[in-house]
Amino acid sequence: MHTFRKILRLILRIVFFVAVLTLAFWLRTKYISNHTTAPSSQKIQEQTIALENPKEIEFQWKYNGKDYKLSKTFYSSLYNFYANRPKTYSYQGELSPDWEKDYYAMFLRHTSSDDSISLLATDLQNLGAQRKLNADQIVELTLAFVQSIPYDHLRAKEILSGNGVTNYPYETLFENKGVCSDKSFLLANLLSQMGYSTALLAYDDERHMAVGIGCPAEFSSYDSGYCYAETTSSGFRIGMIPEIDSKEGSAVPMEKKSYSQSSELSQFDAKRLGEPKIISVSSGKIYSGIADSLALAKKIDALSREINTLEKNLLAQKNDFSADETKLSELGKKLKKLEKKKDYEEYNDLVEDYNDLLKKYKKKIQTYNEQIDVYNQKINYYNSLVKGF
Repeated sequence: MHTFRKILRLILRIVFFVAVLTLAFWLRTKYISNHTTAPSSQKIQEQTIALENPKEIEFQWKYNGKDYKLSKTFYSSLYNFYANRPKTYSYQGELSPDWEKDYYAMFLRHTSSDDSISLLATDLQNLGAQRKLNADQIVELTLAFVQSIPYDHLRAKEILSGNGVTNYPYETLFENKGVCSDKSFLLANLLSQMGYSTALLAYDDERHMAVGIGCPAEFSSYDSGYCYAETTSSGFRIGMIPEIDSKEGSAVPMEKKSYSQSSELSQFDAKRLGEPKIISVSSGKIYSGIADSLALAKKIDALSREINTLEKNLLAQKNDFSADETKLSELGKKLKKLEKKKDYEEYNDLVEDYNDLLKKYKKKIQTYNEQIDVYNQKINYYNSLVKGF
C-alpha cells in the first residue's frame, strides 16, 4: 500500500510537470504568432556610450532677414548607437489603441550619454537673447533652424515606397538632413526642452508629419489648442499650413507672392490639409506670436486691396489721358490749319477751347503723379511687410 502511494505521487508529479511545459510552450507560441514588425516602444537602454570620433557641424540659417549660425560637436559613437536602435514597433497580444503614441515616443527619448538636445536648446535660447529676441521670437528662431536642415529627398522616396525608416533626432543633426518625421521629432524635442506644450500632427492621407505648438485656442489650427509648424521648408511661419508635394512628402516651397495674388490669410487655412491625428508630446508654455502673425496677414491683405484699387484708378486715369491727348492733338492740327489760312477769329475761339482742355489735362497729370507717389509708397510698404513676414 505504501509503495502504491509513492508510485501514485510520482505519476501526479510527472503529469503536473508535463502540463506546466505544455502551458509554457503555448504561451511562447502565442507571443511569437502575435509578434509584428510594424512600428516598438522599447525604452532606450540606460548605458554609458563613450563619446568617440567627434564631428564638428556648423549650422547656418536665416530668421527675420538676419543670419544666424551655431557650431556643435557630435560623435560617431552616439550616431551609431541610435542608428542601431529599434525603429519598428513590436507588441504582444492585441494592438494597443495608443500604439502610435508609443511608437513616436521612441524617437523622443535619448540615452543618458546624449545631452545634445538640451545643449542645443540652451544655445538657441542664448543666441536669441543675444539678439534681443523675445520668447515667441526664440520659438520662431528654433523653427527656422530646423527648417534650414536640408530635406532628405532620397530617403523620403524610400519611405514613401515602403522601404525607408525614420531617424532619431541625433541622427538628423549628425547627418544634417532629414524627412518630415525626423525634423518634426527634432523640433518637438527642442521645444519640449524649452518648456513648451507640443504635439505631433500626423496626416495619414498625405503621409506627412508636422509639429503642433501650444497656442491660444481661438487662433489654433483645427481648434486644437496647437498651432501648425511646418519643418520641411523654410519661410513658413507658425500657423501657416502648406500644400504637400505627394511625391516628396514635403511642403511645396513658398514663393514670395505679389500683391495681386492670393491672400496671406489663406495660408493659415486648416482646410489645405486633411484632419490630422494629434499625438500630445509635452505640456507647458504656449506660443502667443500667432496673434501678431494673423494681424500682420490681415494688414498685408488690406494693403493689397488698397494697391489693387489704386492700380485700377490709375489705369482708368491713363485711359482718360489718352482721350484728352487725342483731342488736344486734333485741336492742335486745326489751329495750325486756321493759322495757315489766317482765319484768326475762329483760331482765337478754338485756342480758348484748346487752352482750357490743356489746363484740365495738366491738372489731371498732377493728380495722377500725386497718386503714383502714394501708389509707390504703398508698394514699398507692402514689400517691406512681406519681406519680414
